[in-house]
Amino acid sequence: MQVQHDAKWIKTLSALSKRYFTPTFLGSEYIDASRPAMYVGNHSLYGIFDAPVIIDYLFNEHQVAMVSIADHSHFYLPIWRDIVKKFGAVDGQREYVRALMQQGYSILVFPGGGREVLKHPGEQYQLIWKQRYGFLQLAQEFQYDIIPFAAFGPDDIFEFGFDARTVVQHRLFQKLLKVPQLDKLLRHGDVIPSLPKHLIPKRVPFYFQFLPPVEVGQRLGSEDLTTLREEIAQQIYQSLAQLKARSTGHSSS
Repeated sequence: MQVQHDAKWIKTLSALSKRYFTPTFLGSEYIDASRPAMYVGNHSLYGIFDAPVIIDYLFNEHQVAMVSIADHSHFYLPIWRDIVKKFGAVDGQREYVRALMQQGYSILVFPGGGREVLKHPGEQYQLIWKQRYGFLQLAQEFQYDIIPFAAFGPDDIFEFGFDARTVVQHRLFQKLLKVPQLDKLLRHGDVIPSLPKHLIPKRVPFYFQFLPPVEVGQRLGSEDLTTLREEIAQQIYQSLAQLKARSTGHSSS
C-alpha cells in the first residue's frame, strides 16, 4: 500500500476553509506524532469542509504520519479519486487499513462514513455509526490508542431546503429498494442527499477538540466492544456540547 500525501496540496486547499471558518483547535497535548494512534470523530455535513482542515492540522502542523479512511465511492471517479488520494486518503477496505497499520501509520476514521455526511434535517451533530465495530477491532489488533475528537461548526453552515427522506420513504422508491442490486447500489437509500437552500455556506467558526487517549484492551469480546464504542461516542457528544457552549459564549460576547 502506497500513500500519496501531497503536503502543499493539503495546505493550499485547507487554507480556503481556514480563512473562511477560522478554526480553533483544542487538546493538542493529546496528539503524539511519535506513536501511531487512531483518531475517531464525528463527520460533518457533506464532509468537504472539515476533513481537509483536520488532515492539514495533523499532517502538516503536528507531523502525524496519518492516512484518512474514505468511503469507497470517492474512488469511482478518476479525477476526484486523484484529489482524494493527495490528502492521504485510502479506500476503507479492512485489508488496506491493516496493511497501513502494519507500516505504522496513524489512522483518521469517521465511523459514520457516507451516511453521516449525508445527514437529514434534524440530524446535525448526530453520530450515525450503525453497527460498525471494525475500527475498534483493528485498534485492538494493533494496540492503537483511540484519540476521540469532536468537530463543531461544520453542521451549521447550511440550512436544508430539501429533505431526502421525502424520496427515500416514498412507496415507489421503497419498491426499487426491493431489488437487491439497486438496494446495494443505493445503500438502502443512504446515498440520496438532502440539499441546502443556498450554495454559499454560512461563515461560522469551526472548533475541533481532541480528547485524552482511550486504551483498547487486548482481548475484547463483542459486549466489551459495544461498551467501548458507546463510551467513545459519549465522550464525543460531551465535547460537542462543550464546544456549542463555547461557541454560543463567543457569539454573544
